[in-house]
Amino acid sequence: MSQSTHTSALLKKALPACLGTLAGIAIGGAGMLFFRRGNTETTAHEKVAVESSAVEGDHSSGKTEGATEVIEFNKEMQAAASIKTEVAKVTPFVSSIVLTGKVSLNDDQVAHIYPQVEGVLDSVKVQFGQKVKKGDELIVIRSREVGQAKLSLYQDRLLRDFAASKNTWTQETTKNTLELITALKANTPIEQLESQFRERPMGDFREKLMTAYVNYYRSRMDLERLGNLSENGTVPAKQKMAAEAALNADRATMQAALEQMEQDSKRAALLSAQALQEADVKVSVAETNFNILGYSMQDLQDIDPAKQGESLAFYPIRAPFDGTIITKDAALLERAKPDQQLLTIADLSTVWIKADIYEENLPLLKQLGNMELQVNSSAWPGISFPASIFFTGEIVDDTTRTVSLIAKADNAEGVLKPGMFVTVTLPSLQTNPVLQIPSTATLDYEGKTFVFIQTAADKFERRDITIGRRSEKFCEITKGIKEGDQVVTEGGFALKSRMLAKVIAGE
Repeated sequence: MSQSTHTSALLKKALPACLGTLAGIAIGGAGMLFFRRGNTETTAHEKVAVESSAVEGDHSSGKTEGATEVIEFNKEMQAAASIKTEVAKVTPFVSSIVLTGKVSLNDDQVAHIYPQVEGVLDSVKVQFGQKVKKGDELIVIRSREVGQAKLSLYQDRLLRDFAASKNTWTQETTKNTLELITALKANTPIEQLESQFRERPMGDFREKLMTAYVNYYRSRMDLERLGNLSENGTVPAKQKMAAEAALNADRATMQAALEQMEQDSKRAALLSAQALQEADVKVSVAETNFNILGYSMQDLQDIDPAKQGESLAFYPIRAPFDGTIITKDAALLERAKPDQQLLTIADLSTVWIKADIYEENLPLLKQLGNMELQVNSSAWPGISFPASIFFTGEIVDDTTRTVSLIAKADNAEGVLKPGMFVTVTLPSLQTNPVLQIPSTATLDYEGKTFVFIQTAADKFERRDITIGRRSEKFCEITKGIKEGDQVVTEGGFALKSRMLAKVIAGE
């Protein structure tokens, strides 16, 4: 009781004028109902017993260290003070972490515009801060390199057209020639050949083949005529033999011509097809080079030097996506080079929210993947902006001892400005089970935090506690009570008033 005596002496010196007031608070706050009734029996129920007991605190054993103050409070008084209790439980601790963050550009939707060719800025069609749509023409560069490339493409296309026409004719003549060779091998009569192939193009092959065939055909007819006469003895055998020799020679000549013309026609068709393919490839390569520079096939479709003149040298730079011009370093008639940045375009319809997570919260990172956090700004009080977490860093910064967190937020209205500082509230996260109670249960006196435990129907004990982590509604208890204790969560102030009234009245 020495500690109580010392405390009482201090209170007498500091609060002599408040003695009656505090006693009235104790009496009025906790048992006003009963004093109003004037019931003499109530006095017996209102006595306060202050007991001292040395008890060591341990979650597993349920013991606590220090003096335990027991307060008697009957059921009627509890009802009047609206006292409520809950059982202290060991459950996963759910915490909501609040961080300071910053709004930044969505790096996936930022384009730094560099020209891919050298030239002079012929026209600049946008201003700083201007909103643009995908495909809008931003800048036009007059480039000699582009003009020469377009002229080369125009020539290549003409040569390809010539090669295509030549190939069509060559393939047709080859087809006709091969059909004529087949007919000649079948000894088709000259009259039939004339009617069948008269209007079909064959180039030089027709004359060569027909000459060889006519000679052979004539020799064969001569031999047949001499053969009939030699049977009657009209023509000497020597003349017949000469006719046979001439037929054999003409047959050999014709066979050689047929084979040679067949090979030559096929070879001509192959070379023609290859020439066309080469011309196609050359045009295709030139068009692809323009595609790399950003030209569409529609842009290249109507190249005509006679009509377009110097505009052939124009190289347009177009917007790659919808966005806003956030930097501009381009002026009319300036020299443009591939290593010189002209514009920066950013799509501000989405932004990134960047925050740093401290080492003490690193165990929670695994729970944050693909979750949603809330963003608040002092510029927009009362409004929360949801953002989806897509990155939690793997490296701790040596200076700040933090890990980066990045979330993506919708910004269709443009209210979140890159560079703006915001408050980031992480979603409620669970940790390992701990002993926890509602925050409303905790009370403070003389620099100590304590709670009241209901030990019987009308008895309550004060227990000094040590608090660990706190959440919005609960706090972790590391020392002072155990799981299963019936903790006063509401109305504890009435019990505290009774405790203080007893201390003061006892002095």
